[in-house]
Amino acid sequence: MLRYRIRVEEFLALAERAPEGVRLELLDGEVYEMAPIGSGHASLVTYLSKTLERLYGDRALVYVQNPLRLSPHSLPQPDLALLQLREDFYREKLPKAEDVLLVVEVSLSTWELDHGVKLPLYAEAGIIEVWLVAEGDTLEVYREPKGGRYRHRLLVERGEAVAPLLLQPPPFLWNPPKGTPPV
Repeated sequence: MLRYRIRVEEFLALAERAPEGVRLELLDGEVYEMAPIGSGHASLVTYLSKTLERLYGDRALVYVQNPLRLSPHSLPQPDLALLQLREDFYREKLPKAEDVLLVVEVSLSTWELDHGVKLPLYAEAGIIEVWLVAEGDTLEVYREPKGGRYRHRLLVERGEAVAPLLLQPPPFLWNPPKGTPPV
């Protein structure tokens, strides 16, 4: 069986022709259709974006569900990223790994993809820190990329504080809305 890995430029041309409402992302040369956004997912992304903007908005750009150019074959769209500030808001070119201060993935229905495919891509690209929000109230913090994996994993429970390595302080208090509806 032959597999053909496409490049970002080919993917962008393909995405332009996708039916309206279809959300795609390119991960290591393969095209994935993104899951629809449910109310629980949307609620957490809104909570995170508002809180991260309040805490770090003067030092970082909160980038919501937009693409990052990680390599010639990867153009993921994380739920959130904190980027280095730029005057043009990345109008001229998409942000690259070196522009990223933090990536956050809300993994309510996409755990296998986020953990098994995207997390190794982020590590390979050298993204310093990734937060994964899974079912329940635990925030998983991944730090110190080496090759295609992260050397450190920290579990943050509801009510505990954590600060992105590249933006300390103030700490982020992990306190998601209770009773988040299912995806």
